Amino acid sequence: MKSLHMLRASLALRKVRARLPRLRGTPEPELDLTPVRARLDEMLARVTPATAWQAGRVLESYVDNHLTEWLAKVALHHETVATEVDLLAARVAEVRALYEVHHDHQSGVLDHLEGAVSHALERVSDPDSPYYQPEPRLRRRKGNR
Repeated sequence: MKSLHMLRASLALRKVRARLPRLRGTPEPELDLTPVRARLDEMLARVTPATAWQAGRVLESYVDNHLTEWLAKVALHHETVATEVDLLAARVAEVRALYEVHHDHQSGVLDHLEGAVSHALERVSDPDSPYYQPEPRLRRRKGNR
């Protein structure tokens, strides 16, 4: 049976595995030029030869504003995804540290068991070592169970 910490760690990893595909599937903001073209056509229809030099600046600023808005949306999307990835990485690092501690503990337990088994085999297999007959449990407790 797993300990409570290991169960929490496995649940955290399940949440990370469930979140990754949804994170990959988030749509990026698209640069939709259809409304921009339509608006530019409307603006160009009102341009006269007398206002042509001013219209160039207005049209450029309109396109620049549209691109700036799109870049802001892309930057926000990128920062959101990067933050979520950082949070997932922190969870994975925490779980990894927990697994390393658990592995070290289990390695220590295994080392102690190997030592006990080798000591017992050494005592049984060595003909020169005195045989030790442990005192029965009832005698040690003076008849009480």
